[in-house]
Amino acid sequence: MKIDIHVHTRKTKQGDATTREVSPENFSRIVQSTDVKILAITNHNVFDLEQFNQMEEKLDGAAQIWPGIELDVLDEGRRSHLIVVVSPQSKDKFSEVVSQVTEGKTPDNFVISIEDTVKFFNGLDPLYVAHYMGKKPDMSEETIEKLLVGGVNPKRVIKEATNSISAGIFIAHGHSSMYGSDIQDWNKYTEEAKSLPELRLSVDSFEHFCLLLEKDVSTIDTAIERKNSEELTLIPFEDETKVKIKIFNDINIIFGPKGTGKTKILKSIAKHYSNRGLKASLFESAPDKLADRFDIKGENVRSIVNLSEVSCCSEEINRIKKAKETDITSLHKYVEFFNSENKNAKKMKVKDLPKLISENSDSKFNEYQDAYKKVKDMLVFLKQNGPINEVTNEQERTQLSDSLNYVSSKLSEGAWDLYSDWKSSQLTDSISKRFREEVTRKTGERSKPSGTGFKEFATNRINIERDARKILSNIGKNITDEVEKVGMLGPEKGELKCATSFKFQQGDIHDAKYITMTSMRKTDQKDFVQMIKDVKRKSTSDDLFDSITQLNDIPDIDKIKSISDLLLFWRRFTLQGEQYSPSNGECSMLNLHNELDEEKEIYILDEPERSLGNEYINDVIIPLINDKAVQGKIVFISTHDANVAVRTLPYNSIYRCHDIDGYATYIGNPFSNNLVHAVDESKVLDWKKISMKTLEGGQSAFGERGKIYGNN
Repeated sequence: MKIDIHVHTRKTKQGDATTREVSPENFSRIVQSTDVKILAITNHNVFDLEQFNQMEEKLDGAAQIWPGIELDVLDEGRRSHLIVVVSPQSKDKFSEVVSQVTEGKTPDNFVISIEDTVKFFNGLDPLYVAHYMGKKPDMSEETIEKLLVGGVNPKRVIKEATNSISAGIFIAHGHSSMYGSDIQDWNKYTEEAKSLPELRLSVDSFEHFCLLLEKDVSTIDTAIERKNSEELTLIPFEDETKVKIKIFNDINIIFGPKGTGKTKILKSIAKHYSNRGLKASLFESAPDKLADRFDIKGENVRSIVNLSEVSCCSEEINRIKKAKETDITSLHKYVEFFNSENKNAKKMKVKDLPKLISENSDSKFNEYQDAYKKVKDMLVFLKQNGPINEVTNEQERTQLSDSLNYVSSKLSEGAWDLYSDWKSSQLTDSISKRFREEVTRKTGERSKPSGTGFKEFATNRINIERDARKILSNIGKNITDEVEKVGMLGPEKGELKCATSFKFQQGDIHDAKYITMTSMRKTDQKDFVQMIKDVKRKSTSDDLFDSITQLNDIPDIDKIKSISDLLLFWRRFTLQGEQYSPSNGECSMLNLHNELDEEKEIYILDEPERSLGNEYINDVIIPLINDKAVQGKIVFISTHDANVAVRTLPYNSIYRCHDIDGYATYIGNPFSNNLVHAVDESKVLDWKKISMKTLEGGQSAFGERGKIYGNN
């Protein structure tokens, strides 16, 4: 949930924008379109109880609103702004106090001293939020000190910054700091709300929030225990030592000196969840893993190429490989036949039957068979497909099945008729041929040739040319590049992609960046294509079959069964359309980003900060990790980096160490600031001191939690 401690709902002063005015109805609608669950209504020098009650009614529990006011404070001639926020339970009393102190004044001319502020408001146990350096008009350190001297609880004093960066700087220097929207235009609130502070612990009320600021341990423990948790007993080490840890469906940080077994614990956690059937694997940052993740070598590239618009030409290639010349009947055979004198032989007319079977007698039969098989497959598909059952009723499905069964029956009959004609012609031709051979052998009488053979000769040549033309036509087709998003390299560079270009070898591609998809040599592919081109060109020449012989002599000819065996590919990373080689740091960055982009229940990260810059960790990775926590995912992170260990505000910190007593495990969190020994609960360490001593990244990260919960 997000919190906004500085909200205006009325134009009360001359300098206020009219767009600060918002009706209770619009206020409720806009707030509910955001993740903001707590808002303090802090109009200039005014508290409108009636409006507050209407807004509270319209929200109907969808978000908390707290009563407040932004006061003009005058101290030793210097004007500054101080926000006072109280519990909703005190709204009536708060309204009375505001009316009392502002009586006779307008919002434009009202001022109050710091002493009177404490005098009138401190009895309501409020939060004080002072405009601080850069947030004009800002309150001086001397005036804030007067606030504290006046008896105000220092845990209830927060310095308001202009944004998260300023708040982080103030916190790093020991100041409790937050920031609010100070909204000027309610039409823009939905967008502005995205940058507001995030509450890592669920807050039920104003009083609950104040207890968290004061680090009430029982309150923190109660808030943390609302998360789902479980106890894990792991055996990560060779000596069978058991490690007991409590984990949450949130962020669980494992930190400690090197050599204390953090990686082994993560591996054991991954094994534990994998044994339970959950997807859990250890992520270790390594630059070369980006190339593996995106298969940059193309080991599985065949599975992504789209050849739906291309014919594989398997039959055409096979026919050309097996092609032989068809002889034309010579005139000499006709002369021999007419010069033959054997009268008995001439009576045997069966030997003179013309040839009945054609070169393609089986092709029509095969077409029918193929159609029959596809219709039968469709019938099986209809019975097994769920979506079809969802969009049709039983009567419609029965009608469709009957129609398909009828079609399959007709195809089966037609195929049988074609088969009968084909085989009977084949048998008749065989008998005729046998009779001619026997007559010639017995009598020396020459049989009449069954045909001139020219039709078969010409058809054979035409078919060979047609097959070669079809192969070359499909080889010449373009294949669309396959492009996959890899990740962003920042606003300046843009998005990195993984692109794969495909080409068929056309006999002249020598570019080294294009490689074959099989173990075939590129030379054999080129020779094959050149021979196919020769076959097409020589289809009417005497030396056609010399080219076919050369084609069959290619060393790897048996590996070319389809034109897909002629495919070449070029797989690479691209940036703005140009080939790009990401640096080691960029590879690590993208590996981690892709790991966190993957949808699963458990994320196990081993030193994700390796090779990454602080800016990328803060601006990209930490928001991604926090988003997983918001979704209720389980996140384990072993880290040496304070940005990761602290700015994620983990529900759970697991500290591994080694001392004179051996290895030990402590468990705690940054909210209570304690780390408790997993076995001996009497041993307690200071979370902040241990973290600052162990983690790398500077002191600045350790104040970050004070943005919401205060500082130690």
